[in-house]
Amino acid sequence: MAELLVKGGWVMYVILACSVVAVAVIIERAVVFLRIRNDDDELVRAVEEAVRGGSLEGALAACRRARGPVSQVLESCLVEWPAGHERMVDAANYVGNRAVEALDKRLRGLSIIAQSTPLLGLLGTVLGMIKTFMRIEELGGEVNASALAGGIWEALLTTAFGLAVAIPCVFMYHWFEARVAHYASLIRDSAERLVALRKGASEWSR
Repeated sequence: MAELLVKGGWVMYVILACSVVAVAVIIERAVVFLRIRNDDDELVRAVEEAVRGGSLEGALAACRRARGPVSQVLESCLVEWPAGHERMVDAANYVGNRAVEALDKRLRGLSIIAQSTPLLGLLGTVLGMIKTFMRIEELGGEVNASALAGGIWEALLTTAFGLAVAIPCVFMYHWFEARVAHYASLIRDSAERLVALRKGASEWSR
């Protein structure tokens, strides 16, 4: 491996550094998403049942026992329950946006690595090919096929390495983005259901 890095030139080290950063981001984000795994549908049902039963404290307790952005948003809505549905909407928007931003953190960097490493690999290959043809010119074209092939495969190393880093980064980036979109949808739907209950309670009390 070390020999291939040397043959590929300085671009290989840049791609290697990108791969280290990408692995760190992937592991960190995976840990974050694993920690917030929760039965959010069951949580929403428990909160709604508690609210319908007149137990605001019970609903808050259910949120505090759970993990993840959905429980945070529901709790913020319940705290503002006495103030009315408009305050609940404001709280849900604020906390929900913060939660989604936290989930989306560092994913832009992973996307940049996924897009830039193939280009870095191509740059390394082009530079390697330039060196190969400069060497051929220096030798006056008297180069055997094996020497020429050796220069070409060394030049192509960077493209292969860049793609090897970029492909898993692309898959993981889109997987994380899908999880963020999933939680954003859950946050919106659960908050809307709770606000609708508050509106219904206000209309019933009139």
